[in-house]
Amino acid sequence: MLIRPTGLLNPAPIILHTINRVRYKSSQASSPQARPSYQKKFSPRVNKSFTCYQEITSSTPKHRSLSVEKYKNASNIESTPKHRHKSTSLRSRNLRSTSKLISGHPGPGDLEETKELKLKKEVIASWLEHGYSDIKIGEFISAISFLTKVIKEEPNHVEALFQRACCFMSINEHKQAIPDLLTITQDNPLYDKKVYIALAMCFANLNDFDTAIRQLGKGLLKFQKFAEGYVTRGQLYIQQMRWDKALQDFYKAISLNTTEGGAYVGIGDAYMGMGDKKNALKAYTQAVNIQNSSFQGFVRRAKLFFDIQEFEKSLLDLEQALVRNQEDAEAYYYKALVLLSQENLTEAALCLEQVIKFDVNERKYTGAAIYDLGAIKIKQKDYYGAMYTFKRATDINLEVDEQKILKGYVDAILCLMKRKFKDGITLFTRIIKKKHSLIQEYIGNCYAFRGYGYASIEKHDLAVKDLNHANKIQVLDNASKFNLQVSTAIIKAEKDTNEALNLLEEASTDFPKNIEPLAYQASIHLQQARKTSNKKVAEKSKILLDKAISLRDTDSDLYYFRGLVMYYLGKPIESIPDYEIAIDKAEDNMPVHFLSRGLCYAQVKLYKEAVQDFSIAIQLKEDYAEAYYYRGRCAYLIDDTQSAFQDYQKMITYKHEDPMVHVYAGNLLILAGSVEDASKAFTNANSISPTVEAFVQRAKCYLIRENIDEAKGDLDNAYILANTKDLEFDIEMMKIVTSPVDNNDLRNGVMKRLSQLSKLMQLHTEGKIFLTKHIHWYKGALYFIISEYQKAKVEFKAALDTQSSAESISVKDNCEVVYNLSLCYILSEQYEAALIHLQELVYMLEGSDRGKILLLISLLQTILNEKDEAQTTMLEAFKYDEEISSAYMDKKPNIEILPFSSNSLLASKYLSKKITLTDCHEVAVRPSFGFPQIVPPSLDFSIEDSILDNFLIKSVKCKPEAPWLNRVKGTIQFTEEIREIVSESVASTKKSDSEDESNSVFDASYSSVKVYRSAMVVSNKDSNKQDTVDLIGAVASKREQPSKTFIMDASEEVRKKIDSIRSPHVED
Repeated sequence: MLIRPTGLLNPAPIILHTINRVRYKSSQASSPQARPSYQKKFSPRVNKSFTCYQEITSSTPKHRSLSVEKYKNASNIESTPKHRHKSTSLRSRNLRSTSKLISGHPGPGDLEETKELKLKKEVIASWLEHGYSDIKIGEFISAISFLTKVIKEEPNHVEALFQRACCFMSINEHKQAIPDLLTITQDNPLYDKKVYIALAMCFANLNDFDTAIRQLGKGLLKFQKFAEGYVTRGQLYIQQMRWDKALQDFYKAISLNTTEGGAYVGIGDAYMGMGDKKNALKAYTQAVNIQNSSFQGFVRRAKLFFDIQEFEKSLLDLEQALVRNQEDAEAYYYKALVLLSQENLTEAALCLEQVIKFDVNERKYTGAAIYDLGAIKIKQKDYYGAMYTFKRATDINLEVDEQKILKGYVDAILCLMKRKFKDGITLFTRIIKKKHSLIQEYIGNCYAFRGYGYASIEKHDLAVKDLNHANKIQVLDNASKFNLQVSTAIIKAEKDTNEALNLLEEASTDFPKNIEPLAYQASIHLQQARKTSNKKVAEKSKILLDKAISLRDTDSDLYYFRGLVMYYLGKPIESIPDYEIAIDKAEDNMPVHFLSRGLCYAQVKLYKEAVQDFSIAIQLKEDYAEAYYYRGRCAYLIDDTQSAFQDYQKMITYKHEDPMVHVYAGNLLILAGSVEDASKAFTNANSISPTVEAFVQRAKCYLIRENIDEAKGDLDNAYILANTKDLEFDIEMMKIVTSPVDNNDLRNGVMKRLSQLSKLMQLHTEGKIFLTKHIHWYKGALYFIISEYQKAKVEFKAALDTQSSAESISVKDNCEVVYNLSLCYILSEQYEAALIHLQELVYMLEGSDRGKILLLISLLQTILNEKDEAQTTMLEAFKYDEEISSAYMDKKPNIEILPFSSNSLLASKYLSKKITLTDCHEVAVRPSFGFPQIVPPSLDFSIEDSILDNFLIKSVKCKPEAPWLNRVKGTIQFTEEIREIVSESVASTKKSDSEDESNSVFDASYSSVKVYRSAMVVSNKDSNKQDTVDLIGAVASKREQPSKTFIMDASEEVRKKIDSIRSPHVED
């Protein structure tokens, strides 16, 4: 416990174990050269009835030894006249005077009184009476004025001179009292022996101890049996540390009066000054046994016991002293110090309050007492109480220097308590850098509290550093230990999740009612589940959040986090109630709450409800780009394409520097059929910051437009950014399928490609463009090309067995594979199997592809002698593909039937195979294969991974445990009462019951948003570059109508040609 140090009697605070620790020098070393430059003030107590002896500390600086002449006429008021008229001296018999004048003439009582003289006596008596009355009530200034009038009329009035001197001393004007006292000692040296003590006190108050001793010595020459005078002079010798001289005077006083207790007290003080505590203790014990010195004896002996750390004995003596004087501030102060040494803070505080109460005149101990009270408040962790306690000293201008240092410490803690973390950290940093010795007792707390501040502002690395430093200085309190565990866990969460989880588990065990460790653990488990795609790990996250909510069901964030976990687990319907509770319990409407609930509605295809939530999020946060993005997707899915394009434009406007918004816009443009504009949007994304998504999507656009080299370049760039197996797969497939073909050495080239494709299968992965199905497909086509139809059929069937993620693409791809399989049957002369496959396929086709398949069916029907069916089929084929049907009917040479991708950039490298059937004109075919059909970006809602980033470990609000709170078994002790920890109630917000109509949802959101074109276009030297906002606007303004297939009926001439096919003998 830190207590303010002090000297023996100086009015400064006192530190524990250093009270009265004065090291006196021996009498042999008391020469003037060996004496220190300072002297201890002392007020001799001769007779408590003399108010002049109740010294008030003077601010007069130390003077050199002064002669009597310097003080003889030093009074600022008119005192003794220079020429005394002895004949005019008046005396009253009831006054304490010598009744004779100095000259020996008869006194006034011996003279015949006249009326005038009698009247003058009455006036003087009245002045004296008024003066005495004022002295009794403490009105010394008024008394001085009356006594001055008396002295003016009767300059030798000894009683008036003495009383006026006493009044001057009472108001601490000792210098003005000296002339009056000198006058008495010169004119009436035998008037009263106490005059010499008073005169010595005045000189002592001016730090002129030599003159004080000399004047007192004169009195002792006249009053040689004046024991009290010897005691006073002994005390003055003590001030000069002339221990031998002091002891001589004290023993002389005892020889004159064995009951002179002050002498025993003085002997004890002298021995203490000489370092002889044993003899000092004996002297104080003798003083205790004498009635008039028992109080001082008990106090002095208590100090001695305190100095030798016998606190129980010291306390007993102080209690005895207070029995004799219940209003002594000094005794209460030392009693408080003893109690502090015994850690009895409550009783010590009560004693210090008594010090302040009774130390009203001298204020000798008040400043120290207030300081110690503040130190007690700090020890009790009552920092607000300490602040108000220190303010008491400041208000009465008794603030000690040490208090200013501790006050800075308290102010720093109060900043943290008021959640002014940065200010608190700054103050603690200043305290730590100064390294003041007084604060060393609290330096460990300074580091611990600053660590708390750093943790509160999420600077966990600095928090851990400070808390570890504090742990080296002192044993951490439970709160600081908890904070160290949590901050360390947060730092380790990324690299060592197991250790982080163990630390959080320990923290949760120490503070079972604190929910933060549970929330942090839940966040770590969710991130592990996302990384490993193991949803079972996320179940642990839900269990932890359930427990946290059971402990604090008023926390909005906990419900929101649990809603995110349920959303990740694919339970959007169960997430919605948690989001609603989070919205209800949150202090403010949080846009992200409505955004998350909207995603749940969108996932279960309640798009109108989702749009409403996204619109609310936009109203709460006008520039919420994510809300525009999700609302635009919903609008597109409910065929409100105009609103979709508008929302995407807003998204780009508010988040123009985010490359992903341009990727999202490019995807929408692909869906709108504007591949070229989509490619430009992806270029804009890469100009901001190159991303894998932008390169891959632009590569798809290039493939659609058959810009092969550009597509390969984008895949290479994507692979540089992310060295992943799927990109490696795509790049290798591109190399294989685009390698040149040598038809002169066709078989070797094909076998080489087949080997490369088989090796690629060993990666056991798929690409972002090419899938496993495409390997089987290409292998089947290559086997077909080298006429290994059986192997080709195996690969085509394997391709059909491989499922695709996009249903529409899968159907189209399967149609092509079935067509290739049918060609294998035809060239293997399995015509019936081929016919069955083609007949199943034809009903799934439209346009010219249907016409070409119908033509092949007609040929198969012809060879199978189904003439009528063949004629009907040929007529139907003409309707869908007039050109190829007419060429066949005209028996033109080199007819190629190339439906689907048979004439693609890849397939056209290989020669077609001729089909020669009986009674049929020769035709050529080629398997259908090419670059994969690009899967259009899906705007359907599944699990939006970005929303889960709202439950990262940094998303959990760090609320470290306050180290300044007193805790008892999980409860906080504010006062002597014990109160259970109850989390603060959170103000609930009311939800609006009104719901807008679906038609006005978009209008409501756009009404509060300024529509403007973004000026944040990335600079580019290409003057033809278009901003993504403009690209979307242009496509929205001129949406292409879906193309229609026109079916033309066959003319009569055509019908005749078809009939001629039925009779091969008919001439052309």
